[in-house]
Amino acid sequence: MDEVSDPQVGFLRSDVERFCRELGGLAPALRMRLLEELRGALVGALDEARVEAMAAASDEGWGLRRIGVFCGVSHEQVRRLLAERAEGRPPVS
Repeated sequence: MDEVSDPQVGFLRSDVERFCRELGGLAPALRMRLLEELRGALVGALDEARVEAMAAASDEGWGLRRIGVFCGVSHEQVRRLLAERAEGRPPVS
């Protein structure tokens, strides 16, 4: 797997890897269901946190293009995500 620069991210990654290894003895259907549940939970939490970070950067005066560069998305996607947040809609990847 890729190296991470932040120790907190590394800790979370190793925890997720440990969880996945522990699923190895389960029946495939149960393992797939649990992995999909984990993936959905992680993606949802990360999407929400990313939009909150985008909003904080915007509040500090960052431009949409600069935010997009940091998050790896286009400035139009940043604009859309921030608009959806303002409307109270959950972020969609």
